[in-house]
Amino acid sequence: MSDSEEENFQAELPEWAQIQQKTFTRWCNQQLKPRNLVIDDLQVGLQDGVNLINLVELLTHQPSPTRFTKKPRIKMQKMENLGIGLKILLDDGIKLVNIGNTDIYEGNMKLILGLIWTLILHYQISMDFSGDGKGDGGSAKKQLQDWATHLINNLPDLPQGKSVRNFTTDWNDGVALCSMVEAVAPGLCPEYTSLDPNSRLENARLGL
Repeated sequence: MSDSEEENFQAELPEWAQIQQKTFTRWCNQQLKPRNLVIDDLQVGLQDGVNLINLVELLTHQPSPTRFTKKPRIKMQKMENLGIGLKILLDDGIKLVNIGNTDIYEGNMKLILGLIWTLILHYQISMDFSGDGKGDGGSAKKQLQDWATHLINNLPDLPQGKSVRNFTTDWNDGVALCSMVEAVAPGLCPEYTSLDPNSRLENARLGL
């Protein structure tokens, strides 16, 4: 994808999707850091399957059971890599809905974002909260709320009087959002300790 095509694509995405794409890209890079891999653009960053396989290897703590092409040059090699990455997830019990290697290769952003959210929910939220990767058996919303609450309320320097019990009023001032960013990726939002709760919009923009 050329720079002009990418700019046009970004302009077509609604603002919420652009924010989600940026957030999910940051999460992927946090997971890939041990292997010094970086995804600049989530739409094309998984296209050859190499980053996807490395990501799922790190998340599952298991090497790929199938050899893959580490420097794919042609479409067939890239499609095979993507198939291997998705197969690892399926074998690990991940339910993949309406997404295949063609969708990732062609840069279907809606389905790619859905895939990354599935990985976050299963490997980050459930594992962080339960400690065993099995979750607490509750709904996705409940797991997400419990995970966020656990992360934020256990920060050592949480602003006095600030706690998180819900996904509505406790998030209005943007402090909880910035605190969660810092909890997930230490050093990314160190300002969370000195934010003014009255500067709601500025705090939210900082967290995003």
